[in-house]
Amino acid sequence: MSLSLIRSMTLTQQLGYAGLLPFFFSLIAEVAGLEGAADIFRSYSVVILAFMAGACWGVGQVRPERRRSVELTLAIAVSLLAMLMYFMPLLIALPGLLVGYWTLVWLEREPLYRQAYRRDYRQLRWVLTVTVSVCHLLLIWLLLR
Repeated sequence: MSLSLIRSMTLTQQLGYAGLLPFFFSLIAEVAGLEGAADIFRSYSVVILAFMAGACWGVGQVRPERRRSVELTLAIAVSLLAMLMYFMPLLIALPGLLVGYWTLVWLEREPLYRQAYRRDYRQLRWVLTVTVSVCHLLLIWLLLR
């Protein structure tokens, strides 16, 4: 990625893409056979998923006239799911985290989020979620082989 491309990105895009680096590095470390790499991957995924669920909670707090209780409940449920996955075996945790990420994608299709999030941010979230999902699937494959 060229420096001019990075400079042309918004801060949100730069931080979003930078947030992928721990996923990539821990995946590479797992391929290299470094002890604990998969656990680091899981821990980082738990933090990111809980953070994203918290962001959904925040949107509901800012726009209370437009929220429904199911949106807040789902955001909290995903955050709790993330924390639960920290304590699960990896081959349970990784698919569980994927369910959480895709639940947020589904939740963010609701009018509350479509109105709160700009189109470019929604596109960024889609790219990041797909990339994170591929990383999770690759790690599952590595653990199963």
